[in-house]
Amino acid sequence: MKKKSPNQFRFRIRTLLKWFSHPVFIFVTLQVVWIAITLIWVIWFLDSAQEIKKLSEDLGHPHLNNHYTLVILVVGCILLGVILLGTVILFVKTQQQSNLMNQQKSFVSSVTHELRSPLASLQLTFETMRARTLDTSTSRKLLDMASEDTQRLTRLVDQILVSSRLDRGIYGIEDKSENIYFYDFLQKISMSLYWLEPHIKKRLKIDCPQSLVVHAPISIMRLIVSNLLENAIKYSPEKSSIVLKASRINNRMTLSFQDQGFGLTKKEKKRIFRMFYRATITNTKAIPGTGLGLFMVKTLVQSLGGKTWVESPGRDQGSIFYISIPEH
Repeated sequence: MKKKSPNQFRFRIRTLLKWFSHPVFIFVTLQVVWIAITLIWVIWFLDSAQEIKKLSEDLGHPHLNNHYTLVILVVGCILLGVILLGTVILFVKTQQQSNLMNQQKSFVSSVTHELRSPLASLQLTFETMRARTLDTSTSRKLLDMASEDTQRLTRLVDQILVSSRLDRGIYGIEDKSENIYFYDFLQKISMSLYWLEPHIKKRLKIDCPQSLVVHAPISIMRLIVSNLLENAIKYSPEKSSIVLKASRINNRMTLSFQDQGFGLTKKEKKRIFRMFYRATITNTKAIPGTGLGLFMVKTLVQSLGGKTWVESPGRDQGSIFYISIPEH
């Protein structure tokens, strides 16, 4: 029989210690002990009911009959149950706060990474222009690159500011509804994401009647569509197709964004629209992002009286994000 090495033994010990020290394990253990103590107390109380009654008579309180004793038992159990329920609620809220703090830490790391790339590109561009005498064509290309990087930075800062306002219930986007020629509108937004996907024309298929005119706030619609389209680009393989469908039925517009990407699990579908939340695949694939885009989408759609949802068969089977908005 093959003996286990000291390293394997130490690893198993560390794993067991980590498992036993996990907050969920400690919480469940304490609740089991608490329930066991409660059951022991109830059994003892029932077995000692006659002795308690006799003791009360000796002390000059003969009114403590069996019915009164049962009331005391029920009240005691209710109080113990309330305490147990309170500890459960406290634990759940503590875990939620802990998860939120971890997501915020991940958000800070993601934002730092998102800022570093365009800043490094801007620095390299300016250093190149300062150190060399460049012809007009090269200078123009470098300035175009700098302009794209500046737009990326502006977009990121705006996304953070808007998300912060939305989280506090401050929309701060005063935009009157107007007629939007939606096919041209979708074309312009897709081309604005050229910096993210140079082959966007080949990948994106727009299924929208060219005559479709939607009456809605254009700034809010631009934020919604650009975030959903950016999400579809980042979370799907290169050169895979993305289908954007738009239709209007009974004064209600429906948009869908279908990708052939990494897909979502049932657990992720429930959480994907939360602030700072990012699917687990983002860590293994090192996909950049802040976890704010879909939160913005859902909040803005709700501000327009609409709804947002997602469908996905599972991991590596793609996703379809839907929004439904009434015309304004």
